[in-house]
Amino acid sequence: MADHLDVLVCREDEKTKRTFWTRIGVAFPAKSGEGYSILLDALPIGNKLILRPPREKREPGADDDKGGW
Repeated sequence: MADHLDVLVCREDEKTKRTFWTRIGVAFPAKSGEGYSILLDALPIGNKLILRPPREKREPGADDDKGGW
């Protein structure tokens, strides 16, 4: 498992029905082993945060046909 999780928000474009993911921070396991510390670089405009393992780095311009994180 990764040493941190990415903190993400997502929104769906109403016209195209595509989902767009934005990384707004990271979450690290607490030193005590219980819970997480979350560091945000931006505040979400919704009420939902998503924690996911970080993605592998991709080549610039690589096309992702899955449309998701």
